[in-house]
Amino acid sequence: MGETDRTILIIEDEATLLEMYRLKFEAAGFIFLGAATGEEGITLAENKHPNLILVDLILANKVAGGKIDGFAVLQELKSNPHTKAIPIYALTNLNQDSDIEEAFKLGADGYFVKSDLTPKELVDNAQKIFRGEKIGTRLG
Repeated sequence: MGETDRTILIIEDEATLLEMYRLKFEAAGFIFLGAATGEEGITLAENKHPNLILVDLILANKVAGGKIDGFAVLQELKSNPHTKAIPIYALTNLNQDSDIEEAFKLGADGYFVKSDLTPKELVDNAQKIFRGEKIGTRLG
């Protein structure tokens, strides 16, 4: 993954968080795609082919019409031949071992707990992923 290929998709149902991530990632030079529902995220991933996806595992935004959670999004994207090679990291408040194990079983490439890092640290970690560096995430 080259430095010029810096399109990131974040699937997050909390609008204020999604906007904050957009501002931080765009300021760091990323092309930002945001989705408020799992369905929207899957469609964006299939149509725009981002270089990295961060998905919240708890997607309960019924207002936006969301019906599936982040685990289902992860499973769908990793079983789809058009999206399975895209690195996908969980970005969530779930920090139980069972949730982490399930995410990796479904194909997650890494796992970030939101409360463990600031938005700047998240951007820094994404930059490291794009450079192919090891990052301080829970790995499967």
